[in-house]
Amino acid sequence: MANPAWLSGSVQILGTNVPLTRIFILGLVIVVVAGLSALMAYTSLGRRIRATVLNRSLAETSGISTRRTDRTTFFIGSGLAGVAGVTITLIGATSPTIGTSYIVDAFLVVVAGGIGKIKGAVIAAFSLGILQAFIELSTTASIAKFLVLIIVVAFLQIRPQGLFSVRTRSLA
Repeated sequence: MANPAWLSGSVQILGTNVPLTRIFILGLVIVVVAGLSALMAYTSLGRRIRATVLNRSLAETSGISTRRTDRTTFFIGSGLAGVAGVTITLIGATSPTIGTSYIVDAFLVVVAGGIGKIKGAVIAAFSLGILQAFIELSTTASIAKFLVLIIVVAFLQIRPQGLFSVRTRSLA
């Protein structure tokens, strides 16, 4: 299947040709992350999800149906995975192993950003992507991935919870 005509071509930004598909993906990511952040911060569903994640038994005691919240959260995650799956087909060919080249990068982003923190994942994704691109300028893509992995491991030695940690009231 071919890309739509309006996604064909490229635009010159700072002396570099950037494909329109990449600009579309960046715009879509910004819209989706902003929507998810707004959902989590400003809606009752977001409050129920946060309450269930932080303290399931207290959420149940407060009258929140944690089973329904789990189901809704799963549906939202599945929808986001669907959007990501459709979007990734704009970058390359579709095959059964399409996600294998991205799985390590995704894991590094989540761990470095802080488990369960949207802001941390966004900052880590941009930071690691830019870092890897700069390293690739003077080396190969394989060496850049390796060096980014080493840098993330060193960062996690200093700050094991990632950029942002979940605040709790537990004494443990």
